[in-house]
Amino acid sequence: MNRSRPTTLEDVARVAGVSRATVSFALTGTGRLSDETRERVRRIAAELDYAVNIGARNLRRAKAGAIGIYLPESTNGLAYYMNFLFGVVEVAAASSLSVTIVPGGRARDAGRAHVDGFILIDPPDDDDSVRSILASRMPVVSGEITPAGADRPWGTVYSDHASGMRAILDHLLERGARRPALLAPPTTTAWAREVRASYLAWCAEQAIQPLVEESTRRATPDDVRRITTGLLSASATPDAIISAPDGSAVGAVSAVRALGLSVGDDVLVTAYADSLAMEMCDPPVTAIDLHARDFGVRCAALLLQALGDPGPAAEEVQEAFTIDLRARASTLGRGAAPATV
Repeated sequence: MNRSRPTTLEDVARVAGVSRATVSFALTGTGRLSDETRERVRRIAAELDYAVNIGARNLRRAKAGAIGIYLPESTNGLAYYMNFLFGVVEVAAASSLSVTIVPGGRARDAGRAHVDGFILIDPPDDDDSVRSILASRMPVVSGEITPAGADRPWGTVYSDHASGMRAILDHLLERGARRPALLAPPTTTAWAREVRASYLAWCAEQAIQPLVEESTRRATPDDVRRITTGLLSASATPDAIISAPDGSAVGAVSAVRALGLSVGDDVLVTAYADSLAMEMCDPPVTAIDLHARDFGVRCAALLLQALGDPGPAAEEVQEAFTIDLRARASTLGRGAAPATV
């Protein structure tokens, strides 16, 4: 261990083989941990001469005792972002920090918020508030890649959306789909570009004609039903629909059924972002589980590392995050058991 600097939460987490959030929970007596895990982390922290108060002391010296999270206007009310926020709050509470939410469209306020650090989520390319936050001197952690040309964050947690889209497409191919269509959000965020690029690359590899319909930035149920109806009424109709915007697959299912077609048999329907709505839909919709709450936990834990370290990172810290496919009746047929791929 390098003794030229104080031992950090990252050091303890690495030796213990757990996340930084778990270390924080163990040392503060919070979180849902087993007694065995909590005791093991505390023992390792003592062996590494980690002073429990180092991270907290650095945080107490900060001016605000709060972290900020910026939610772009397009995220308001969407299930994924609310669950992400719950994960951030869980970690912040374990370190006695409050969370300040800065709503979208307030660029001047964003850069001046009275917080010790910021978390971004799916930062849009054309959002002045995102660039204002990145240009501030406070530590910033981004959930997903930040816009090109902007100042770099202290750290980034990112999901492999290319693999996620390929998992959906391979699953559809296995289920017999040969004309999958993509209902895609505008390419104003890194994840939206990655999803679309992966779809187009997969279609090229399979010698399948791509069919992409772009939704509005905040797709409404009527938008999705209109686009889906148009797709299924065209001369070359798709046999599968991938609905990427959060929650939009419910509208796609509604449109398929309104045309007298069977979801899971006549037309396969998938969602890119899983949610309770996908599980409760009739039939339940196959989707990518983005693990939004855990993603928020990871971003918040990385920000705590930035606040607790004695100096800035030599280069941007980047962490990969795992996502999974949840196969359900909308692609497996009615009565089929759910499956995880």
